[in-house]
Amino acid sequence: MTVRFAAPAEVDRWDELVSENPNGGDFFQLAAFARIKQPRGWTPRYIIAGDTAILALEKRVFGLGRLWYCPQGTGARETSDLTAFLDDMRAFARSQGVFAVKIEPQLADTPETRQKLLDAGLQRSSDVQPTMSTIWLDLRPELDDIEASFNSKVRYNIRQARKGDVRCQLMPAEESTYRAFYELFTETAAGRFVIRPYEYYQRFWSEYCESGHGFIMFAYDGEQLASADFIMTLGQKASRKDAGSTRRKTTRGIPALLVFETIRELKKRGITDYDLCGSPPSKHIKDKNHPLFGVGQFKAGFNSQVTDYVGTFLLPVRSGRAKIWQCGAEKLVRAAYYRLKHQAWY
Repeated sequence: MTVRFAAPAEVDRWDELVSENPNGGDFFQLAAFARIKQPRGWTPRYIIAGDTAILALEKRVFGLGRLWYCPQGTGARETSDLTAFLDDMRAFARSQGVFAVKIEPQLADTPETRQKLLDAGLQRSSDVQPTMSTIWLDLRPELDDIEASFNSKVRYNIRQARKGDVRCQLMPAEESTYRAFYELFTETAAGRFVIRPYEYYQRFWSEYCESGHGFIMFAYDGEQLASADFIMTLGQKASRKDAGSTRRKTTRGIPALLVFETIRELKKRGITDYDLCGSPPSKHIKDKNHPLFGVGQFKAGFNSQVTDYVGTFLLPVRSGRAKIWQCGAEKLVRAAYYRLKHQAWY
């Protein structure tokens, strides 16, 4: 299989090519994501492997060479879609001075899939994403039928929110929207999890919204901003990447109603599959000690079926250097970068 850099004309229509990948494309493979990562030291490499478009982000690692990171890559729907080009990808990466390629196949986690990837020469690697599990919603049924499929607690919460002075609305892609969202996001995160600086989210939201691959929904309780969701879209898929809710007392059920009203908006746009973006693994979905327990319980109310992905893998290109990276260098680099910059290396 031929693996090469994309021609300028292909880069110009990159998002279209990504949407034509075997799995319908991945949200972090879009050109917007490349533009977001460039100021943070990542150089985008637009790669064509057969009929698949793959975004690789490149960073130099002192003493080792270039690392390629393919976020949510590599467009594979089946394991065979990925293993078919690994040898050619390795040879091409080697010609570019790359010592390893880190990938996040969006393949369901099964013992058979894991073994096939290992047999193909991939190595399990540390994860970049906070979780490799999520919950998807099927938006093909009628809206009333979708609501009826939610569990009784979610349906009750939606009814309670509808009784109050609550309105959900699509927001303009502008600075005031991003500022208000970040303030709410900061309130949500306080004491619970670490978020990036405002400039990162502002760039993320604006890049996706302005390129036609994202939008923001707000829910107000009277005049108070109570909940907000940022949605990424690609083809017939969507993903709820960022969400925030106030800790102040508000009408019950607003976050659930916002999810439902977002579904209404997504159906208008022809979206058929909605990723609620992140949950505990299926085996820990009821584990109260899991750090994502609360998040998981909220999302499981819309669909109890958790999708576990196979995880992150490394394709060794220069075996000795890849081994150094796997055996501690990556951990040291990530930790040192965070201490110096107070930001994630990836």
